[in-house]
Amino acid sequence: MRIFEKFATRTHPLDDQDTFALFYENTHQNTYRYVMALNGGFERQAEDITADAYLRAWKNRRSFTGTSDAAFGWLLTITRRIIIDKYRAASSRPTEADLIDYIEDDKPDAETVLLGKEVSEQVIKALQYLPENRRDMVVLRYMLGWRVNQIAEHLAMPENTVSVSLHRSLKQLQEALALQGVSNERTA
Repeated sequence: MRIFEKFATRTHPLDDQDTFALFYENTHQNTYRYVMALNGGFERQAEDITADAYLRAWKNRRSFTGTSDAAFGWLLTITRRIIIDKYRAASSRPTEADLIDYIEDDKPDAETVLLGKEVSEQVIKALQYLPENRRDMVVLRYMLGWRVNQIAEHLAMPENTVSVSLHRSLKQLQEALALQGVSNERTA
């Protein structure tokens, strides 16, 4: 799937402001989801990291030499490096004050929103038990909808390795969720 078909033949597909704006429009939501999953689900931090990733991509757009199809993978690499840098810089995990992101009193159906966020929190918490490379694969596959061959190409790994890792990761996630008291509806 080409993110922006009409610019696919350009040598620098992110070269001008209009092209980059189109790239942003088509990829922003998936980038944000990626950050939310890898960063533990803290909305404010995810917004900052996502903005920082696009800013870095804009500043370095001329150094990108791939096709338009590879541009999103390049952006996710930038994003992942920002997350890693933030983890290294932080001396401790996020505080309880960050949990205020989960309370949205202005929603008409606040109870439904909070219940949905509770389940999301549990899944994101369970994701943190996975090794970083396997967490990345799960997020790319199940939150961004990438195919196994796309993940393998992006991470420079054999497809079989990605498939096996995803299978093992799902089992480990099920175990972590069971420890949190979340049942698997397919087996219940």
